[in-house]
Amino acid sequence: MASTAIVMPKMSMTMTEGEVVEILIAVGDEITSGHLVAVVGTDKTDMEVESDHAGKVLEVLAKPGDVLEVGAPMFILETQGEDLLAGLFGSAPEAAEPAPAATEASPVAATSQEPAQEAVSSEVPAAVEAAKLILAMPGARRQARDQGIDLANVQAASPSGVIKQSDLAVSSGSAQATEPNRELKARALIAKVVATSLEIPQFSLSKKVSVSKPLPKDFVKRATLLLRAWEKTIAASPKLNTRFVDGGFVFNSEVRAAYLVETSLGFVSPVISLAGDFATTVEAILAAARINKISLENLSGATTSVTDLSEFDVLQANTLLFGSQTSGLNLGKALEEGQTVTIDVTIVLDHRIADPGDGSRALGLFEKFLNEVLDG
Repeated sequence: MASTAIVMPKMSMTMTEGEVVEILIAVGDEITSGHLVAVVGTDKTDMEVESDHAGKVLEVLAKPGDVLEVGAPMFILETQGEDLLAGLFGSAPEAAEPAPAATEASPVAATSQEPAQEAVSSEVPAAVEAAKLILAMPGARRQARDQGIDLANVQAASPSGVIKQSDLAVSSGSAQATEPNRELKARALIAKVVATSLEIPQFSLSKKVSVSKPLPKDFVKRATLLLRAWEKTIAASPKLNTRFVDGGFVFNSEVRAAYLVETSLGFVSPVISLAGDFATTVEAILAAARINKISLENLSGATTSVTDLSEFDVLQANTLLFGSQTSGLNLGKALEEGQTVTIDVTIVLDHRIADPGDGSRALGLFEKFLNEVLDG
């Protein structure tokens, strides 16, 4: 039998750490590969973590509220095969061998916080050598450093002897560990994403679109209708489904739309594939997003976006393109005047893949397809 760690996964390009929201397994449980073991919060989104291994749960190292770096161990399983826990937290290096460097894809070794010149020194001071033998979660090691706490004086509550952030709270006399402000963290990550828009030369065009009847008041029905009309527009405007990469144009294999959803922590945009009979998946994806849960497959890879602000007292919206997006559709509040219903619709395009003429034609096509979808 061997010991295997289930670690904090990297669930987005910008993720460096995650907050443990919920633990779904307990010591003694027998689990299989794919078993849900925890819920982790990244910015505004809570995501379910699955085990890549089958075995018996020997130890639960994390608890709700812990903030762990990507690669940090959360659980220890008793599994068949190679011992994947060996050396996880670092060990005393042999005299002739330098300490191995930690990598982003693996748990951070206990030596990773030491200066590089000490890691390769042939004469390591006794105090430094002792520190390397202390088993601690990366988050606890960072917090101890920031608060001036000597890990040698901290008693680990875990049977494995691994020091966690909760152990630091007991050691310092604090009744509770400081919980991160998820809203502020969300804003910081949003700022990183927004910065990607600076790399895209984009322009926008607006048009008053007339429709034969009001849009559905139900959020999911309206989203499905708008996504269907926008998918038809992109299908009829091939340029809108390309992107500029390394001096050439690449056609996207599918249309993936980031759809704006309001949650208790602000707005999120789950990514919905518009391939096939996508309408059957829209309700579940949007419902999960509204309670801050987005699956990994709906977290990234958007080629376009749809922003519907018709529920708000906003007549016109002009959003930005981020990352891999080359087009965006924005809708303001619908205005009813007699038998006429008009909506201000704004299209945003990457100027490398389209020009104002393409945008104007796309707006006309969207008006046509929106009416077709409304009329059934």
